[in-house]
Amino acid sequence: MKFTCNTKDIATAVGAASKIVNAHTTVPILSNVLLSTEEGRIVVRATDLELTLEHAFTAEIAEPGSVTIPAKLFGSYLANLPAGTLELTGTPTRAGVKCERSNYDFHALPADEYPPLPSASHGQKFSLTAKRFRDGVNATIFAASGEEARGAVLMGTLLEVEGDSLTMVATDGYRLAKWQTTLENGISGSERYIVPSRALAEAARNLGGAETISISALGAQNNQIMLSAGSTSIVVRLVDGQYPNYGQVIPAKFDRSITANTQALAGSLRRAELVAGDRASMVKIAVANQTLMVTASSDVAGSAYEEVEVEQTGEDLTIAFNARYLIEILNHVEGERTVLEFLGPLSPAAIRPLQGAEGAQQLYVLMPLRQ
Repeated sequence: MKFTCNTKDIATAVGAASKIVNAHTTVPILSNVLLSTEEGRIVVRATDLELTLEHAFTAEIAEPGSVTIPAKLFGSYLANLPAGTLELTGTPTRAGVKCERSNYDFHALPADEYPPLPSASHGQKFSLTAKRFRDGVNATIFAASGEEARGAVLMGTLLEVEGDSLTMVATDGYRLAKWQTTLENGISGSERYIVPSRALAEAARNLGGAETISISALGAQNNQIMLSAGSTSIVVRLVDGQYPNYGQVIPAKFDRSITANTQALAGSLRRAELVAGDRASMVKIAVANQTLMVTASSDVAGSAYEEVEVEQTGEDLTIAFNARYLIEILNHVEGERTVLEFLGPLSPAAIRPLQGAEGAQQLYVLMPLRQ
């Protein structure tokens, strides 16, 4: 193959693709990115067999073909090139690159050894604005489990589509994040997909700058989905398993609540957590007389006491939480004021913005700690 292109275009494409590559892979070809010619453009692809990213850009193609090049090395080289024009010549064993007075040869591997794209048979398809998708991913995936020992299902995020409604849910068993919005284009009936949270993060990062993101199921068994926008697409293998019935975790009713300034509450918890310091980062929250009192103590650091003015409804309450989990939830609440609802000191608490972002609904559930 042989083509000429803008250095910025190829650097952007290879840079995005190289982030998909698993640095610890034992399969040499998976350390490379695949560059292929396709009707006046170059398609750059990277995969770790679970997640595949394709990014295309326009180029002047002199000879059609394909080549694979070590992703990290090539990406770092391109990132350090000045703006200008680049010429690349590829064979099964080498890739020659010329840019102004820069002339490099990179070792390559045969392109026909690169894993093929997943099945292209499409199932249900829906779309939403890229900003809304990015907001939903940001509002949920942090609550997914990061521990392989807890299973792949809890490391994923549930996408529940019903008509023109999309619900994203993530939980690690201690906290739950739920985000809902209306789709630009919905589907007939309903579908559920458990998507690896890492894949959603990559999709938000690579597709979030577009206007609209389209999502469709792939394969005869709908065991993969494709997320695409403009010249970039991501194909991800779905998690096989049964997602927990998250509706059972959310109490049907609450008998008391507080409304607090989001930043003021988060700030008091951050300071108290410094004193709590143990693995559970336990802080106690007591509510009485329209005041929320945050306390923490440890044998090493001492004790903490904070007061936050709140609007209180219902009886007084004392409850304990993992401060880190509660802070992280508050960091993702889209609103100046946050509502916390309670049923008792041992029941899950619900946390939501008093006035959320337009077009979306947020809800968080956090399990308390035994005092």
